[in-house]
Amino acid sequence: MSWQAYIDDHLMAEIEGNHLSAAAIIGHDGSIWAQSPTFPAVKPEEITAIMKDFDEPGSLAPTGLYLGGTKYMVIQGEAGVVIRGKKGPGGVTVKKTAMSLIIGFLILFG
Repeated sequence: MSWQAYIDDHLMAEIEGNHLSAAAIIGHDGSIWAQSPTFPAVKPEEITAIMKDFDEPGSLAPTGLYLGGTKYMVIQGEAGVVIRGKKGPGGVTVKKTAMSLIIGFLILFG
């Protein structure tokens, strides 16, 4: 299975009427391995800041988590493993694997 198929068939799949609004798999170096069409353009410095927070948990809390130029308030995650951000009724989850970041956005309406 390709990384794009993983995005399309698993991360963007509808489960019990819910689905992510955007998802991507990004290498630790910031290279895009696969992404949904709705995934925002991320900046290298945003990925660098995320990688720093995995190495130094809490480093994003004072400034917020930025992805695609949008600021998310950092909320409870699992230090060194998962970073979660909230903005309005939605948010983002970033999971670190051995070689990549798996990022999913959920935007709730209504």
